[in-house]
Amino acid sequence: MAKRMAALWILLIVCDPLLGGKTVRIGGSGFTLSITEPDGWKIDFGTASQIANFVMHPAGSSWRNSPVVAFGRLTPRTPQESLESFVGRDADEFEKACPFYEARDLDLALKGFRKFLIRELSCPGVRDEIVAVTEVPGFFVTFVLSSDRRDSLDEAVSPFREMLSSFDWVSWEAPPTSTQPSPH
Repeated sequence: MAKRMAALWILLIVCDPLLGGKTVRIGGSGFTLSITEPDGWKIDFGTASQIANFVMHPAGSSWRNSPVVAFGRLTPRTPQESLESFVGRDADEFEKACPFYEARDLDLALKGFRKFLIRELSCPGVRDEIVAVTEVPGFFVTFVLSSDRRDSLDEAVSPFREMLSSFDWVSWEAPPTSTQPSPH
């Protein structure tokens, strides 16, 4: 499945600013998504492919060495699955890792047109995360801002908000393949 998802990704980096940084466009079979790389941050493809389609971290650091990191992941969606059930399953996984976690809905006052279900998850003394999930045709798109230091997470909310506000998804139907008339 991961190989199939990786095969869908075609990276196009375009240097026209959307909200302040550079716009990154990613194309796959039947879609294109775009996000803005906030000033002072780096969007990195491929180095964390075991956990996400891309990671974002402060420039000058790596995703492994940064006190805070954001990542984005596309998850194929079944027709029966709702956004709420998907997010609930994600919260169940977080609870397995941290039985005493705390969760609350969060409003980040996003400026884009896309609606996200946003939750703040905290495992006191261990890890804090802000999880934003949206539904697009065929996928759930999850963005996570994560840190083991609350102050680092709080300082990164503005660039995370900028990235989420810039998110755009365009679906299209693949053009039909030409067929040769069959001889009768």
